[in-house]
This record gives sequence, structure tokens and C-alpha cells, in this order.
Amino acid sequence: MNFFSKRYYSSARLLFASLLLILLLFILLSLLFYHRLQQAQQIVSNVAEQAVPAVLEASQVHDKVKELNLQSELLRDAISQAARARASQQISQIIVQISSLDHQQYVQHQYQQQRLRLIADEARSLDMLIAERLVLQQQSRQWLERLSQLQQQSQQFNTSNTSQPWLLHYSGLLQNVTALYNIDRLYNLRQSGVELEKLLSTNKQLLNQLSQAERQAAAALFEQLHAALLSEQGIFSLREAELSNIARATGKANFLRSLVTDYASETELNAYQSAASLMQLSQQSSIALQRQNQFSFGLALAAILLLLAIMFYTQKRVIKRLKLLNKKVLAGSGFEDDDILFASNDEIADIARSFTEYRKTVAAQQTALERQSLTDGLTGIANRRHFDSQLNSAVAMAKRMQQPLAVLLLDVDHFKAYNDSYGHLAGDDTLKAIAKTLADTLQRQIDLVARYGGEEFACILPNTSPEQAKIMAEQLRLDVLALMLPHHASPTAGFITISLGISCLLPGQDISDKVLLNQADKALYQAKSQGRNCCVMV
Repeated sequence: MNFFSKRYYSSARLLFASLLLILLLFILLSLLFYHRLQQAQQIVSNVAEQAVPAVLEASQVHDKVKELNLQSELLRDAISQAARARASQQISQIIVQISSLDHQQYVQHQYQQQRLRLIADEARSLDMLIAERLVLQQQSRQWLERLSQLQQQSQQFNTSNTSQPWLLHYSGLLQNVTALYNIDRLYNLRQSGVELEKLLSTNKQLLNQLSQAERQAAAALFEQLHAALLSEQGIFSLREAELSNIARATGKANFLRSLVTDYASETELNAYQSAASLMQLSQQSSIALQRQNQFSFGLALAAILLLLAIMFYTQKRVIKRLKLLNKKVLAGSGFEDDDILFASNDEIADIARSFTEYRKTVAAQQTALERQSLTDGLTGIANRRHFDSQLNSAVAMAKRMQQPLAVLLLDVDHFKAYNDSYGHLAGDDTLKAIAKTLADTLQRQIDLVARYGGEEFACILPNTSPEQAKIMAEQLRLDVLALMLPHHASPTAGFITISLGISCLLPGQDISDKVLLNQADKALYQAKSQGRNCCVMV
């Protein structure tokens, strides 16, 4: 079908033209009403001159009060001096705006003005408390940075059998001091202060047990921590002042919110009284306007009939085609040969053509995603899924071509202890380095190295004899050892080592890929039993 052989018709423009016609009918209807509404003009005038100004004024005051409440909460929760200053300025402006509103007709006018002045005073007090709190928080953050520096300095401290107890105790003391920032009650803070003083005393006793050469550097670290914690402007004093400030600011904010809430309640009462008056006048207007409804019945009926015609057209030419379009989109089928969708050369036909192109794009993206699913996300080499698929194919090919096939399973020795000692991030870096080394050593394009799971790797070596496999496995072991990655927690060696298990499929043998893999796993187990850092072939 040639999509461009028909003249283009815009369904949107047709619907717009129909709705415009309905609008014109309603405008005509409004003009008829205008003549009749002259009779109710006097009633509406009374509403406009008396009730509406009062309601509008009450509404303005109410909106300002709600905005004042919001800004008060923003001031209370300010996290920077800029945010505090902005909220305080907004509060001052809102109070001035509320005060400038002409609500002299309220009986409680003077009383409300006094409340506004009280709210302004309380807001200024809260602003000063928040400013003080932000300064205290800034000083606390500076001490926290100082604690981090002390932690780094202590990590650089030369550890020995005599200094290790003091250093461990010092690190724990730093953590306890840092924990003061998570305490939100003065009582708990003071209890923690007493406990920290005891810990400082204990650490000082441990300090005396150090050698003369170690004691000087350790004493410097101890004195810096002691000053940071217990000096006049130290962490404990600042945290005590900060928590006291938070308590006072919370009370002040609650009192301010109570004042604002009371002011809002009074304003709502005034608005309710004005609305009641407006409702009474509106009822009178409703009675007068009700008599005019009969004059517009005929014109309204014409508009309804036209609207029904538009609905029928929309159902047939738009909604029906959209449902069909949705059905085809969900089914993933094409749109090229559908006469209903292309009955009119309009926006729906454009959408159908767009979905055709979109479906082709999605199919291409899905193919690319399937390729990515075969790669291990951490090491960048093949993953377990790719390995299983390739092993099955390699075994079948080796049997068909009567060629040998070798499978290697290798495991990083004592890797759990490595993670416990150096951390999982260092463990990930080690796995990446090992994966790169294995991939660089296996230079043939037909060879495959994959991450088998955790710290285990697997290799497929097509057309490789047992002797060649043994040589290649030993080369892999030596190349990994040559990385000289420190592993002090390993009882096997002081560096990262690997153990390898080798299994081979010889020409004429009829064993499955699972059996071949199981043999390599048993060989790997034997290599671990023989002390690790070696190769074993089944």
C-alpha cells in the first residue's frame, strides 16, 4: 500500500472545527442569557460590593498565613545560612503583607495586629537560634574532618607487637568520638562523655606501655584527640551546645507554629462569616437565574445533538482505529496491510508508521542486549552462561573432528581470607587483574577464559593435548604468581596464588561436557588437598 497516495486529512483539525462550532453555539446561548441577566444585576451588585471583598480579603489573609507557616518550617529546618536568611526574609515580608491588608472591618483587628507583632518577635528569636545552630554545626563538621585526619594519621603509625594494642584502642576511641554526632539527647551525650573520659584514661595507660621511640608519636596523636574532645571549644562542648540549641529551637518553632495556627483559625472564622453572607445573597441570585433556563433549552439541545455526532465520528474514525492500533502494538505485528488503520491518511496512520519503525529498532536493540548478557560485569571476560554454551559446542566439535580438548578450572587460594583482610573492593580489583592475566596468557582466538563463579575461573582449550594443557596450566599459575599481589592472610604464600584442575577429552572418548567439567572439579579439589598453588590433572 502506498501511504502517501492519499490526500492528508487531519482528524485533530476536524475535531477542533467541530468543537469550535459547539463553542459558537454556546456563545450565542450566552448572549441570550445576557439580556435576561440584567434583571439580576442589582443582586449581583450587592454581592460584589459587600460580600466578595470580605471573602477575597479573608482568602488573601488565609493564604498568607499558610505561606507564613510554611516559611516558619523552612526556617526551622534550614541547613545553611543562605536558606535561613532567605526563610527569615520571606517571613518578614509575609508579616508586612498581612499587616498591610485592610481588614479594619474585623472586630478583632487590634487583637490580630498584636498577634502579628508577637509572631514577628518569635520568628526573629527562632532565626537567631537557627543561626547559632548552623554555626555550631559548621564547627562540628570541622572537628569531624579533624577526626578523619587523626584516623588517617593513626593508620600510618608503625605497628609492632607493643604498639598494636594501643593503636587498636585508639582507633576504637576515634569511632566512639565520631559516634557522638549520632546522639540526639543531652542525657545520652553526657553519659557518653563520661565513658569517653574513661576510655581516654585507659588509652593513656596503654600509651605508657609503648617504647620510647613509639611513645612520642603516639602521645602527639593522643593529645590531639584529647584536645579535640574535651577542650573548651571541643567536640563535646559543641555537641552539648548544639543539642541544647536544637531543644530550644524546637520549642520556639512549636510556639511559633501555635501562634500562626491560632491566627489562621481566627482568619478562617472571619472568612466563614463572610461566606455565609455571600451564600445568602447567592441564593437570591439563584432564584432569579432559574427562571431564565427555559429560554436556552432549544439552543442547548442543538449543541447536545452536535456533540453526539462528534462522539459518533470519534468512536468510528478515531477510537476504533486507536484500539486496533493498540492491539497490533501489543501483538507486535506489522501495520503495512491494514486497511482500517490507513483508511484515512491522518495522525493515526502516522503513528502506525512510527510504530513499524520502532518495532524494527527494538528488535535490533534486543539483539545487542543478548550479546552483552554473555559478558561478566566485573571482569569483562565471558560469564558462566557463555562458558556453559561454549563448552557444549566445544565438546561436540572435538568429538566430530577427533581432536583433543582440555578444560581448566582454577580457584584463587584463600580468597575469603583475602576479602576479610583487604576488603571486597580490593578483592574485586584482584579478580580483575587475574582475569586480565588469564586472558593475556591464552592468546589463541579459539581459547576461552570465563569467570565461573565468585573467585573461580574456567578455561576451554580446543585441540590441546594433556601435555600441552599441563604446560598451559602451569604457565597460568606462574603468570598469576608473577603479579605479586600481597596476601598476608594466606597460609600458602605471602602473595595471591591459584590452584588448577585439568581434565582432557581424548580423541575417541565419548564423555559429556558435564563429566568433563566434573573431572576438572575433582582435579581442582586434589590440587587444594595437596597444599594449593599447584596444578593437578585427572
